[in-house]
Amino acid sequence: MVSQMNDSFGKILVLTQMALGGLLASCASTQTSASSKALANNPQQALAARTQSDALLRAGLPLARLDAEADQACASIPAAEQNVCPVQRTTVLGARELRTPLDPKGYLTSSAGAVVYLLAAPGLTSEWLGHLVECYQARTAEAGNALQARESCPLAEPESSYAISSTRNGFAVSIRSPHSEAAKRIFEVSQRLAPSNTPAPTALLVRR
Repeated sequence: MVSQMNDSFGKILVLTQMALGGLLASCASTQTSASSKALANNPQQALAARTQSDALLRAGLPLARLDAEADQACASIPAAEQNVCPVQRTTVLGARELRTPLDPKGYLTSSAGAVVYLLAAPGLTSEWLGHLVECYQARTAEAGNALQARESCPLAEPESSYAISSTRNGFAVSIRSPHSEAAKRIFEVSQRLAPSNTPAPTALLVRR
């Protein structure tokens, strides 16, 4: 009698577990289907989600970590200003090309980037300008739109580096890239930001 009761109880437990598993699977399927349907009805949302996912996969970073790093980089900067190219926050006085030598004597050179000269503005310090650059680059990486942003901002170029120094009437932002094509684009975009009546810039030879 005890053996039969144990067998019956075991069968009931197995059937209950199977039913519960089926219910959970059905709920998960319903949620996935609803999410897919929502994206299908909103192509722009689907494209944005896919672009962001692709960017995260390329960077090898989870979404939560990337969000946290961007939020930290943008501390105290209003949300509406976080995607503004930092060198466009004040007047661009001019730009000069940076070139690096390809031979020991410097006879052959290649583009290394550009120096963008900015006019001083109230409340704008070299430290705050650097903070703006870090925030802008973090948000650009988070959105996965660096390739589009680089057409209008020299600081959006992937794998580029920057340095900020003070000048007599403002700042000099040096932007470099190890890739010659990217370095040329940095200079070209920087030139477009400068006033059209700026004198022709002289290339500045720098050694790595």
